[in-house]
Amino acid sequence: MSRFAIRPVVASLALAVAAGTFAGAASAAPDASSSAAQPSTAQSGASHSGKSADGRRFHHMQDMRDALWVPGVGPLGKKEVTALKLDANQQALFSAAQQAQQDFGKSMREGMATRHQTLDQQLQAGKLDPHALADAQAQARQQYQGRADEVRQKWLAVWDSLNDGQRQQVTQFVKDRQARMQERREEHRKDGRPGAERRPAPAAPSTSS
Repeated sequence: MSRFAIRPVVASLALAVAAGTFAGAASAAPDASSSAAQPSTAQSGASHSGKSADGRRFHHMQDMRDALWVPGVGPLGKKEVTALKLDANQQALFSAAQQAQQDFGKSMREGMATRHQTLDQQLQAGKLDPHALADAQAQARQQYQGRADEVRQKWLAVWDSLNDGQRQQVTQFVKDRQARMQERREEHRKDGRPGAERRPAPAAPSTSS
């Protein structure tokens, strides 16, 4: 995997770790109602080109940057954030959490680049040292956990600032999203394709003369 390909992966990982949604962030991504996830685009011929894939990746990462993360739940897309009508204090907390998350993602990218550089140097010298690489990875993991906790607290501060009406809106957003996800899972179970119906097996050919 190239360093360029790693960047969006690291950014997504930073978002998931910081929000405390490591296991469920992928399934809780901003809803398909956003422009970044149109099924027709995914099924079109253009989706197989590198240019289209890069474009979708860019829009997906832009959606992640614009999202409001609810720790333990996942992200709310830009449309949902706009509907909350954050006041000045809430917007300030939201911006602070976004900035902290972006800084965290940057530190993860830099750390990964450093570890790649160390590995490259070892390979060039012909002296691979797994102990040193493992130690560096363990130290980075501890550092990331501390930073992730800080970012998570900032997102929790955003949640704590919401009034009862806004929290009810968020609850409804998540409830609707879960229902749509369940519906899509049911569709995928039908013959392995969305919307496909199982057809009866064809009858065996008659052997009678």
